[in-house]
Amino acid sequence: MADISIPGVSNKYGTNETIQKLMEVERVPLTREQDKLETYKQEQSAWRDVNRRMSALRESARSLYSFDNPFSSKLSESSDEYTVTAEPTRDASLESFKIKVMQTASADRFLSGEIEKNSEVPEGTYTITVNDKKVSFNWKGGKLSDFSAALNRRSNGIVKSSIIGVSSTKQTLLVEALETGSENRLQFEDDALDFALRIGMIKKSAVSRQVTFGRTQSEISSIPDFIFSAVKVADGSIKAPPVTGYQIPIPSVSGDNKHITFELTMTTTDSPTVQKPAVASPVLPDPSRIQYKGIIIYNDDSEIGFSPENEDSSYIDPVENNEIVYIKTSSGEIPLEPVMAENTKQKYTIDPFLYDNIEAIVIKNRNTEKTVTITSPVLSDVNSTGDYEPVNPVSVADDAKLQYEGINMVRSSNKIDDIVPNVTLNLHEASERPVTITIKADTDSAKDALIQMVGYYNQLMTDFNVLTQNKPELITELEYLTTEESEEYEKKLGMFTGDTTLSTGKSSLQRILTNNYIIEGNDISMLAQIGISTGSASGVYNASRLRGYLEIDEKKLDSVLKENIDEVKDLFGYDSDGDKVIDSGIAYMLDRNLQAYVQTGGILSTKIATLDTRISTTQTSITRLESQLEKKEAEYKRKYGNMESTLSTLESQSTSITNFSDQLSNR
Repeated sequence: MADISIPGVSNKYGTNETIQKLMEVERVPLTREQDKLETYKQEQSAWRDVNRRMSALRESARSLYSFDNPFSSKLSESSDEYTVTAEPTRDASLESFKIKVMQTASADRFLSGEIEKNSEVPEGTYTITVNDKKVSFNWKGGKLSDFSAALNRRSNGIVKSSIIGVSSTKQTLLVEALETGSENRLQFEDDALDFALRIGMIKKSAVSRQVTFGRTQSEISSIPDFIFSAVKVADGSIKAPPVTGYQIPIPSVSGDNKHITFELTMTTTDSPTVQKPAVASPVLPDPSRIQYKGIIIYNDDSEIGFSPENEDSSYIDPVENNEIVYIKTSSGEIPLEPVMAENTKQKYTIDPFLYDNIEAIVIKNRNTEKTVTITSPVLSDVNSTGDYEPVNPVSVADDAKLQYEGINMVRSSNKIDDIVPNVTLNLHEASERPVTITIKADTDSAKDALIQMVGYYNQLMTDFNVLTQNKPELITELEYLTTEESEEYEKKLGMFTGDTTLSTGKSSLQRILTNNYIIEGNDISMLAQIGISTGSASGVYNASRLRGYLEIDEKKLDSVLKENIDEVKDLFGYDSDGDKVIDSGIAYMLDRNLQAYVQTGGILSTKIATLDTRISTTQTSITRLESQLEKKEAEYKRKYGNMESTLSTLESQSTSITNFSDQLSNR
């Protein structure tokens, strides 16, 4: 308490000390309320810490059985990452396979001849196409660098251009398509064609690099079991009515950069044209009879009958079959992808590289009410861009060619996700030998997640133990605590002794972690089987091991995760009734148990809210008491000030009387 100062009073009667002692007595209720407020704040802080620990443990548990749980994560290993790598999804199978990259997919990249640096691009309409995508814009004329920049601004991810300096006075223009694959050819139209020819980027093809076949009736032939006479060739297309078929011999193919293309359209025929041959119903003889000694016995009529439908129907039962296109090789026929929709042109591209000794294209129209029409196939050189060819190609649009487990495949991109289910292959460069790709479980992520859960659980156990027991050794035996953490725990020691909330919570969590979760077909049913336990069963007495903390045997955990990660996944979260919803397992039960404590309006939030109310009430009481003390102190100061003033007056009067008496005596 601060020293009391009374203006005009010398404190020679000890008034200040008297008031101070009186105020100390008056301050007792205030001190009691202040102590109570501090206790409430410490308790609230402790409950918030418990809430935070429980929430962290719950989130960690949820991550172990949620959709993105670490047990389903996959990794890939490549025996040659410079050639091919893989990106597995969570649903990828654990397997190994071999990929041989013969050729990576490439895009057209055309370089012009040398151009003077001060040359300009003339005015005009410049159009560049890549497959079915187009970039077209009007150019007012100007520098080559400005033209290149204008093209890039309008490219929309289709093409890209750049200027390359050759010398102090010469430069070249590079134009490239931004999509790989043989179908994504770079072509120039309108004034762009004239400009590309002028700067030596492309030139007129000296000879045709395309061969069209199947153009006449004589270039197709019959196949067994299908009608051929109704197949007609006219105007660059071949029409096959219902239940007809034919084959088109393929011209000799040489070189590695050839492909065959054609378009197929399937349409519904106006009326069925294929009929069954008429078949007469058989005539049954009259029933026979027998006579014996004048007695005649007749047979019954035959019970065999004939369906009127069979007698009247003259049409074949309708047939629908979208598997129409085949490739004939020396080893047999290979079906291509089925027709996807009617009245839609479906383009087929055949790479002879994929087949051994390709001989013919075979069309089999098994449909009874649909007509199949294809354009005459075209055999093309990959380098061909119609009537023109590049003069200085940096690269030419081509497909990736690879072998998957010895099977030849072609794709337009180096990023391939339709060969191995749930795995994306990334092709980087060609290789002379197959590369082994291994898809395996991400055991490191699973292990880290389990270690994290154990860490959160042990932190929560520390809070439970310290808050419910007044034993200093609970803190000293935790050697990993910092000095500051130890001091904080010392303040909390035994704070909630006897509180059933924490003791009940601790018991329920320990029960969840030690329960047996039996799953049909699985050997793992307990946490201890994967190397996580309290360690209290080791046979060596250690008081700290009886506190409920978990320990991890990393070697055992590593081994189990490597050999049986699926069963570990089931141990933490499992669908026991087949409804596709997790309803059992350690992580599921932890989540469900902790939810009652940490959810809004749950056990812990209720306790924290109750303490909020108590803190508010106590603070109001403290404010009221402080106001009363100020008034009391002022009253004491006033009273004792008056008293000292009176005493001083009386003393002064006494002194005056004494002096007056002394003066009278001296006369």
